Amino acid sequence: MLKRFSLAMIIAALSLLGSPAHPKPVPPDEVDWSRGVVVTHVLSRVQFDGRGSPVDGESGAALSLNRGRTNAYRKARDRAVENMVRLIKGIRVDSDTMLSDLLEQSDEAQKRIVSVIESRMKVRESPADFASSACRAELRIGDLLHAVPYSYPGDDFPVRIDNPIPTSYTSLIIDARGLNIEPMILPSIYSEKGLEIYGRYYVDIRYAGRHGIAAYAHDEDEAMKIRGAGRHPYYTVAVKEMKGCPVIADRDVRKIFSSGDTVGQLKRCRVIFIIDKKKK
Repeated sequence: MLKRFSLAMIIAALSLLGSPAHPKPVPPDEVDWSRGVVVTHVLSRVQFDGRGSPVDGESGAALSLNRGRTNAYRKARDRAVENMVRLIKGIRVDSDTMLSDLLEQSDEAQKRIVSVIESRMKVRESPADFASSACRAELRIGDLLHAVPYSYPGDDFPVRIDNPIPTSYTSLIIDARGLNIEPMILPSIYSEKGLEIYGRYYVDIRYAGRHGIAAYAHDEDEAMKIRGAGRHPYYTVAVKEMKGCPVIADRDVRKIFSSGDTVGQLKRCRVIFIIDKKKK
C-alpha cells in the first residue's frame, strides 16, 4: 500500500533537495565607519515538523506555509534590531563616554535611541531560499547624534590674528595612522597647545546630523572618494593623539583658519580622519 504524502511534505522535501546542506552564510554585522553606517544581517528559517509541515517554532502549532514565512520574516527583523542595539552600545561617543554608558545613565538617551531606530533605520527583507528569510538593517552613524543628549551651540571657531595669506580649502583631511585613533561619534581636533579647535561646540548640527561630525577612511584614495572631501582639501598629518583624537601642528591651524570659506567648510563637518584599519 502506497503511503500518502501531504502537499506540504512534498514541497518541503523539494526545498531541501534544492538547498545546500549548510545555508549560505550571511555577511557579518559591522560598524562601518568608512561608509558611516551600522549594518546587521539576519537569516531565519521556516520551522518544519517531522512530517515536513510548517509549525510555530515556540508552540509547535501547525501553520500554513505563508504564515511560516511571515513568522520567519518577523523573527529576522526582530533579531536584526537586537543586533543593531548590541552594535550601537559598543560605539564610542567621545573620548570619555561609550554609548552604552549614556543608555544606562539617561532615560532621555534611551527614549531617543528607540525613536532613532524606529524612524531612521532602513530595513530590507528578502527570501534567501524557499524556506528562509533574510533581513538587512542599516542605520547611519550620523543619525545617532539625535540620540545623544548633548548641546550643539554652534560657537565661532577660535580666532587667529597671525593668519597667513587666506587660502580656501574644501575640507580638512588628517592622516592619523599609527596613533591608535579610535572612531567616535563626537571626535575633536586639538592644537599642539592642547586647545580644542574642532568639535561638537563649533559645528552646525544640521550638517552633523546628516553626515556625522567627521568621516573616517583608511587611506588617501578612500578619503578622496568621500563626498565631503571636495576638489581641494587641506591634507596634514597628525603629530600625536590627545584623548583619542588627533593633534595637528600650529602651522596647520593657522592655514585652515586663514580663510572664512575654509572655516565655513569645517562648520559643515567637512573633516576626514585617515585611521588604521582594525585587524580582524
